Amino acid sequence: MPAHEPTSFQESEVQPAAPFTVERSADGRWYTVTGDCPVCRGRTVFRIAYGMLGPAKARGRRTRPEPFTGPIPVICGCGYPHPERPPESPDSGCGAFWDVPVPPPATGGPTP
Repeated sequence: MPAHEPTSFQESEVQPAAPFTVERSADGRWYTVTGDCPVCRGRTVFRIAYGMLGPAKARGRRTRPEPFTGPIPVICGCGYPHPERPPESPDSGCGAFWDVPVPPPATGGPTP
């Protein structure tokens, strides 16, 4: 694992340089993305719901979430202090964000 670099906080979209691990939870409801931030090199673990239930679920017409499509938007969450990070910032990283492709669904995998 590369050493963390205490870069100044700056919200910016970047391209990931190294591959990220994307795993779907055993119950099929979450993706967990793990890897090193392309900017500060801090270890980042990001979790996002598998899909959206939407308004049709509330009316009882949809029995499972729609699959998450497109890339997964990941935000640096390294947890290290970064100079110039505003105290009101909800992020716990350097401000970098990037997209990670959603892996293809596994055949015979869990269905929420």
